[in-house]
Amino acid sequence: MTDGTPHFLVRFWGVRGSYPTPGPQTVRYGGNTSCVEVEVGTHTIILDAGSGIIRMGNDLIQRNKDKHLDISLFITHGHGDHLVGFPFFSPLFEKRANINILGPRLAGRSIEELVTPLMSQPYFPVDIRKLPSHRTFHTLNGQEHILWRKGEGEPTVTYETPQEIAEYDTQVMLKLTRSHPLDGAAVYRIEYAGRRLVYATDVEWKEHCEPAFLAFVEKADVLIHDAQYTHDDYHQSKRGFGHSTIEMATEVARTAQVGTLILFHHEPTYDDDKLDLMLAEAQTQFAHTYSAYEGLEIDLLMDVPTRG
Repeated sequence: MTDGTPHFLVRFWGVRGSYPTPGPQTVRYGGNTSCVEVEVGTHTIILDAGSGIIRMGNDLIQRNKDKHLDISLFITHGHGDHLVGFPFFSPLFEKRANINILGPRLAGRSIEELVTPLMSQPYFPVDIRKLPSHRTFHTLNGQEHILWRKGEGEPTVTYETPQEIAEYDTQVMLKLTRSHPLDGAAVYRIEYAGRRLVYATDVEWKEHCEPAFLAFVEKADVLIHDAQYTHDDYHQSKRGFGHSTIEMATEVARTAQVGTLILFHHEPTYDDDKLDLMLAEAQTQFAHTYSAYEGLEIDLLMDVPTRG
């Protein structure tokens, strides 16, 4: 944390899906791919390493000059738009950075096996294994609780039930889905001070949402949910691509009785005006809906979305 004040603060650094789309047509929502920063208690959690993580990493270093950096990076899956920024994440090059990298096993590969090739020959000129930062990899199977004690930067990965972990102040849980081709993706739930944030990108519900997923997100204070396509685009040509429509996202929000819905993983071919129209339509279906844009901040302890 930077000021000693308790926060459950969510910052959006990348909100697009599939590939980065910089340019005048995306200037209001932003053109970077998935990356969300969460300041929770005394911890820094990052959700995905799309191109948005590049600017986020530089900002994190500037905000914490000469301080030790404890960072936990959670990866949802191995597609390029969620990993493209990783080799340019500047804390990797900092000796003062302790980085825990967590994510599911995909195609039989551990999270270390998934990430390491991104920063090794012949794909990248700098080998991650020679960087000065300290890195620890955790491959998750969907049954874990990831926990932090107050004031400690290192997470504990355990299979204990919540009733047995009262000494911890922050918890992350995950659910693995098969709704995103071909190996699925992880959905993460962060809990702190009685509040819940759910990050559910790259999901597709087709006819009906999975009951187990609804139970996982039930009564979340904030749900960040994939809403890449319009109804028409989805039914004309995008069915089975592993992404949701605004109708799917709002149905989840209503059924699971969440507090606020954030539309996320915007289609790269949609300009800002089209995203405005999609937001307006979504708000007729679920009133407490916002559309993610670079610079959006939400403090779950304050209940006030603000522009960064």
